[in-house]
Amino acid sequence: MARLILFSLINLFWLSSILVAATDSAGQIGKIRGSGVLERGNDVVVGDKGIGVQSLDTAVTAQGTMQIDFIDDTRVDLTEHSRLLIDEFVYDPANGIGKLSIKASLGGIRYASGQIAKNFRQNVNIRTPSATINVRGTDFAMVVDELGGSMITLLPSCNDQGVCYTGEIEVETDAGMVIMNQSFQSTMTSTSNHPPSKPLILDIEEHNLTQLLILRKRTPYEDEEAEIMRKARAQYDFLGIDMLEFDGLDADALQDSIDGIWSTQLDETDYIFADVLYDMLDALNAALMARLSNELDIQNSLFFKQYQTGIDLTTGIQLEEWEGSWEISREDNGSDNYFRLRLDQNYGYTIDMEQQDFEYYDYRLGTTTGNSITIIQREW
Repeated sequence: MARLILFSLINLFWLSSILVAATDSAGQIGKIRGSGVLERGNDVVVGDKGIGVQSLDTAVTAQGTMQIDFIDDTRVDLTEHSRLLIDEFVYDPANGIGKLSIKASLGGIRYASGQIAKNFRQNVNIRTPSATINVRGTDFAMVVDELGGSMITLLPSCNDQGVCYTGEIEVETDAGMVIMNQSFQSTMTSTSNHPPSKPLILDIEEHNLTQLLILRKRTPYEDEEAEIMRKARAQYDFLGIDMLEFDGLDADALQDSIDGIWSTQLDETDYIFADVLYDMLDALNAALMARLSNELDIQNSLFFKQYQTGIDLTTGIQLEEWEGSWEISREDNGSDNYFRLRLDQNYGYTIDMEQQDFEYYDYRLGTTTGNSITIIQREW
């Protein structure tokens, strides 16, 4: 029994030695454009094609892009202003044994699976500050903002002959998980304590999945979500009706309706009836104009409504003015949801707000339009 245990320990030590030796060279920088470095402990290695990459290296780009080719054929591309930690990489090509762990903490990262993910997907650990991605031999992109929020998008995997297929990934947080198996299906995670959002298929080109999405007012995922909500509310959208497009006065509706009905001698001789008819037309036109004026007044009052500063006790929305800016905020007492926006008063804004069960649409600031903001905060 002692010999068997000793023999097993020797084999385990031998296998560990192979894996440790393999970690000396995890891969290399396959391509680099612009500025990028590898942070290795207290040292900084200037990025260049062919520079070796090791476990615990952090790849950082500024005004540049970097491609890392791992020795198991895994490929990771970093867009500008991105940061990726190679937490662990071990691989034994002879036996096909390996393990990969990476963490994207900022920017845009594209991942393409190698041999480790295809043979031992349980040994692949890919993370962002707010999510864990379980790979099933496929490609995907991660866009991580400065607060750790992530947008993960499944991409088609294509070989050298141009043949493409779509795999499957699981996006998981401490509060839930979603599975994506369609090209350009995307989900968002804000923190590890909140579940991933419902997957949506985005209409976006792959080359646009970069860190530039962080600078947008809304991500493509939020644009698609807003479009779905807009269509759902379209039938109730009074402000979407242009009251100026009214052609009811182009024809005399009253005259058309009585044409051919009155055919008596009064048509030629009774001038009193003619006066009455003219009075009726004047009254009808006046009523129509009053109706249109009322509708326009309502529309304009809604469109150009100026909210008072301070807190609205009905909605809980607080508005303040700060040196040419508006500051609008709201805290949902029923949850931990809170937002605060500071907006330039030189522009106009339309704001839709959703906090758990609270909904408020078409909150308007300013006398012009052109900027739409949608705030969605949920706890599942």
